[in-house]
Amino acid sequence: MTGSAAMAPETAFEELKEFLLLPEEDAHPVHEVRGCVCRQCGGRSFEVAVMAEDEGSVRRTCVSCGTHGFIADSAEFWDDDEEIEVCACNCGHEEFAAAAGFSLYEDGESDDVRWVYVALRCEACQEIGVYEDWKIGYGPSGLLLDQV
Repeated sequence: MTGSAAMAPETAFEELKEFLLLPEEDAHPVHEVRGCVCRQCGGRSFEVAVMAEDEGSVRRTCVSCGTHGFIADSAEFWDDDEEIEVCACNCGHEEFAAAAGFSLYEDGESDDVRWVYVALRCEACQEIGVYEDWKIGYGPSGLLLDQV
């Protein structure tokens, strides 16, 4: 899907969710998908940055109010003194709808997170891709499902 008109937040989330739930070869299956929403103003459009040297550190900044938020356990590893890369779409734009996909351990006894996938949908051209993913190697980690 292409175009420059902004889509309804529900449409963007549904497209991100559908994308994250598609089975990928050599990837853990995604069991839960949560959309990113600014806790300050309810905004759903973000500039997204990752730490260049540390996989698994994603910070989102609300385009509407400038509030920073972190995805999953990223706040624990974020360091403003390290090199930070701002995510950009292939079309050059840097504003996204965002969602996190969570692969859970399949032991049936917990909701511990095994892997996190961060997907972004460009607000300009609607291209979707996974921009960062990382393993969660500790438990309990089910609380990460609400940290998007």
